[in-house]
Amino acid sequence: MKKVKLIVLTVIIPVLIYAQGVEVVPFAGYMFGGSIKYVEGKMKIENGMDYGISLLIPVETILDVELNYTRMDSKASFSSYAGLSSQETDIGTNYFQIGAIKKFTNQPAKAVPFGSFSLGATWFKPVDQRSFEDVWRFSIAAGLGVKVMFSERIGIMLRGRLMMPMTFAGTSLYVGTGGSGVSLNSWVAPLQGDFNGGLIIKLGGK
Repeated sequence: MKKVKLIVLTVIIPVLIYAQGVEVVPFAGYMFGGSIKYVEGKMKIENGMDYGISLLIPVETILDVELNYTRMDSKASFSSYAGLSSQETDIGTNYFQIGAIKKFTNQPAKAVPFGSFSLGATWFKPVDQRSFEDVWRFSIAAGLGVKVMFSERIGIMLRGRLMMPMTFAGTSLYVGTGGSGVSLNSWVAPLQGDFNGGLIIKLGGK
């Protein structure tokens, strides 16, 4: 965890110092935990409140680069299909994402709708380390939302996201009459999502 904090600070501090018009958006909302099916049974992550922070760095009039951290604290339970065993633990779900926010208009307006897409890593951190292990997954997120500015410096951002940690089964090399290539097998596990609202604080710029 210390390494993660160091990496985050290494990225954020230069951004805050040098970026012009960067927007800091602390937020809170509600996340859907999802579930994962295994051969032996099913793992379910309970829904819960989530919170985090985004840094929006303007690149063009309608495009911002977004650095995002999101966390949810809830419970995870594993139940075997045979009903012979059941285990439960508190768990922290952490998203570390970098992506883009594209506004749907370049006209000045108080309320501006946007779409977002990001990729990065998701860290599932269970409290019970005897029965459960930490899991890291590559993940992507896609969302729709709106930014409402009350002044040049203060506003709110409302957004809903589909959040998708990916599990990769492996790669295979194939050769045949139709050509050759590499096949990568993957699926989303668990499928998650959230709705959140945040306070926009604009720093620097005009």
